[in-house]
Amino acid sequence: MKRTFVKFAGKKFITATIISTSLLASAPIMAMANHNNIEIISNDHTASVKYTGSADDAFFFDVKVNNPKGDKFTLVIASDDGVVLFSKDYTDTSFAKRVKILKSEYLDGYNISIRSSNKELENYFSVSTTSKTVEDVVVTKL
Repeated sequence: MKRTFVKFAGKKFITATIISTSLLASAPIMAMANHNNIEIISNDHTASVKYTGSADDAFFFDVKVNNPKGDKFTLVIASDDGVVLFSKDYTDTSFAKRVKILKSEYLDGYNISIRSSNKELENYFSVSTTSKTVEDVVVTKL
């Protein structure tokens, strides 16, 4: 009976030794991975597009652009097939506008791009839409 216990305990010891050795061997590799030459200076996003709601005939979005240098940038709104619906240049340092896009039964998506000529500011957003029809039926007893 004791012999069986020793064999069982010995197998656990060998398995534990192998696992701990492999973890210790990989520790220097993990430590080296944390000492790289990449430094994150700021978490500020240069541009954002946020859906804020809809009406029967339109979608509403808040567009914000952080442009501290005041570079000229272009806001372009296009349909999925590439037809430009809106395009305008701005130089605002802190751009914040509410955009209204009229709904169309033929379009399922829109592309919003914000880019500067010097390519320091370049963001692309894709908006996809789905429409659902809800029919309310009421049955009343006469």
